[in-house]
Amino acid sequence: MFNLDWEVKNLSFKVDIKATIIATLVLVLSAAIINFVPLLAILIIPFITIPGTILWYRSKPSFFVTVVITLCATVLFNHVFLLTAMTLVIFMSVFIGQLLIERTSKERMLYLVTTFMSILTIGSVLILQITGNLPLTSKFFSQYHDVLLSYFQMGGNITTEIEESLQVSLEILQASIPGYIVLWVFLLVLVNLVVTFPILRKFKVATPVFRPLFMWQINRSVAFVFVITVLVSLFVTQDNVVAYGIVTNLQFVLEWVIFIQALSLFHLFVKVKKLPIIVGVIIFVMAFIFKPFAYLFGLMDIWFNLKQRIKK
Repeated sequence: MFNLDWEVKNLSFKVDIKATIIATLVLVLSAAIINFVPLLAILIIPFITIPGTILWYRSKPSFFVTVVITLCATVLFNHVFLLTAMTLVIFMSVFIGQLLIERTSKERMLYLVTTFMSILTIGSVLILQITGNLPLTSKFFSQYHDVLLSYFQMGGNITTEIEESLQVSLEILQASIPGYIVLWVFLLVLVNLVVTFPILRKFKVATPVFRPLFMWQINRSVAFVFVITVLVSLFVTQDNVVAYGIVTNLQFVLEWVIFIQALSLFHLFVKVKKLPIIVGVIIFVMAFIFKPFAYLFGLMDIWFNLKQRIKK
């Protein structure tokens, strides 16, 4: 997927001093602002991949120098979450930059970067939990459950039904966290591609444009990996925390990718059949409500190319 050529004869070790200094200053300044004013991260993060993407596209040696200096400077802030965020940003810059070099379509770039960044983000959360920098999800929700239970007990209106309903609701919310992470990563990548590509063009970086949703097509390997993941999940128990977390979260990521394929299929169906807009909206809403059926259609389209049948 990433055709990186590491042959020395094809890799110039000349570092662009000016570009390296500018990119390093931008990244370090961004890290400093996020460290002291975390709320500004909302405005900074969509643009923060620009320096790394340009350097990876033009000069990999300059990129590596910038990364080393930036991470060393970030370590000085003594903030593990900031260091994690900057590391993820660097990986995202590499993914986008390499896909631009390979002239990947924008929609394929969207779901590939979303997939990789979702896996890295969820993996980072697991590592932070294992190292004790983040509380375990089960422990956090257990404490939250105790707080809510105490609140109801103070009101004097706690019943067995309410307690059971509260427990079930929290379990559902806990199980949905990986899905929410994937959703937010998807939105972040989407915003990033939309707002940064016009800027990248000004630096003479060739960028693609989005094709219509109905033209999107995911590689069959995604379905193959998904099936293997589901089969493995049948034999992994919650007692094996690390393996269970990896398999479960990978399944969430792949489900989201397959869901996008299902939406692409539905979009083509609406277009070919020339259905009214309101009908198309209803179909999309139903897809979100009945996701298991959408996953099924997405898998079938990947395996059997249902779009070709619809076109006929």
